[in-house]
Amino acid sequence: MDNPENLAALLRNSATSVAERKLASAFAENYPTSALGTVEALATRAGVSGPTVLRYLTKLGFPRFADFQNAVMLDVNRQLGSPLMQIETAAGQDPRKEHLYRRVLLLQAESFRLMADRVVPAEFDAIADLLADPKRAIKALGGRYSRNLAQRLALQLGQVRSNVSLLDQPLGFAYDPLIDLGPRDVIVLFDYRRYQPELFHFAEGARVAGARIVLLTDVWRSPVATLADAVLTAPDDSASPFGSRVVPTAQVEALIAAVVELDRDRARERLARLEALRNGGDQTDEAVDNE
Repeated sequence: MDNPENLAALLRNSATSVAERKLASAFAENYPTSALGTVEALATRAGVSGPTVLRYLTKLGFPRFADFQNAVMLDVNRQLGSPLMQIETAAGQDPRKEHLYRRVLLLQAESFRLMADRVVPAEFDAIADLLADPKRAIKALGGRYSRNLAQRLALQLGQVRSNVSLLDQPLGFAYDPLIDLGPRDVIVLFDYRRYQPELFHFAEGARVAGARIVLLTDVWRSPVATLADAVLTAPDDSASPFGSRVVPTAQVEALIAAVVELDRDRARERLARLEALRNGGDQTDEAVDNE
């Protein structure tokens, strides 16, 4: 490849098949470090075969793995020698000089910038297509510290399309919902460190039932990633003792926006019907109050 400055974007944007999307996502996380391992290491991280790695790189113009790694090293050297990189590094050397509140905001802003640079469009689009398919039922499931994300997705998605539900676990984890799952179901699962074994076992059961699995997780990847049809990762850097869920919240909002964009008329009609029902309910309550 003649222009190494476009290498990271090329790796992210050229994926088409499911295996290529998994590989592109693995490359995007912590690039360029993620691209400096062996073929076997890359394949294991992405959950694909070694030949898949080599075929994808050949498709991108690297007939030999050594050619690809040479291009990565050129990209590394370019970044390390960038004046902008030097300035940014110097500016961030002593974060204690910043007020905590400002430091937290800057930390989250940096997380968003990193994620924007690592977007794999085909992976996001594949998830949006699954969530927008009116023939599928969408079921959201979260863990101890990600249940609120599943609730947010179910609440907002349920307002723009039908057959959306939250697999809530108010009395402890239960596997009962597995009995009703089938090939038309999509499980949207949220799992972040520390990963819950129960979520992995649930995903195993959902896979056996033929359901499709979408995973939102951190950059270290939940074990559920090995079972998922598509994965969105997010950094969880935080100034508090708890991992940040700011970027995952934005990912949920982006998915809702994508579903609306895919069928705006259907979403508009459903929202209008909901508004009419709510207004009718308000008027009924007023009438009862006046009696």
